[in-house]
Amino acid sequence: MAHVSSPHPRRSTLALVLACGLWLAGTAAAQVGAGDRLVDEGRFEEAVAAYEAAVAANPEDARAHYQLARASVYLADALPADAAADKEAWFARAADAAELAVGLAPADPDAHFEVARALGRLAQFRGVLQSLNLAGRVSRALDAALELDPEHAASWHARALFHRDVPWIAGGRAGQVISSFQRAIASEPDVITHRLELARVLIGRDDPAAAREQLEAAVTFPARTYHDRLDLEAARELLASLR
Repeated sequence: MAHVSSPHPRRSTLALVLACGLWLAGTAAAQVGAGDRLVDEGRFEEAVAAYEAAVAANPEDARAHYQLARASVYLADALPADAAADKEAWFARAADAAELAVGLAPADPDAHFEVARALGRLAQFRGVLQSLNLAGRVSRALDAALELDPEHAASWHARALFHRDVPWIAGGRAGQVISSFQRAIASEPDVITHRLELARVLIGRDDPAAAREQLEAAVTFPARTYHDRLDLEAARELLASLR
């Protein structure tokens, strides 16, 4: 009887490893997609769980890490004011996840942006004067994101907030607030939050006519996500107060 050779054991093992790797990568991608949908719906705790599953399936997936950071920030923001310790812990956890993403994908501007978002929210939570040591890290993360993608609208928005909130000694420049928001709007003209936040700045600078122009544009845009709906309602209320 003819001898039938068995597959080479090393080749079989390699094929199995590759197949498992592809399956885990696909599982991670599916969980990231689920997390994205949950964030859009405002279901942040479930989104965090989905991203955690993605990270567990593929720890090398940078996007899973930085989307976990984003959802963690949103979850912290949604916690009640009397849950201060939990809020701070979630902001810190978000920063850790985003830093991991940068280590995995240093050329991804979204990873750098999520570092800036998480550290920025942590600084705001603690109080700007108590968090001046974080200002440089936020600024460097935004610089990195914008160097990689000069049209990264979220980073321009965050840069505007940085200049608005951070004192001069720590790098804030009040003269760059409006121009930074304008760069964000130029990149994403139909995103409500850019125009809403610019309008708030303009009102604070006693320019209601310019604020009204931004808000009138903002209320015409569709609200696609949970945060869009909140921003749209805020824009309508602010516009009504100017009439």
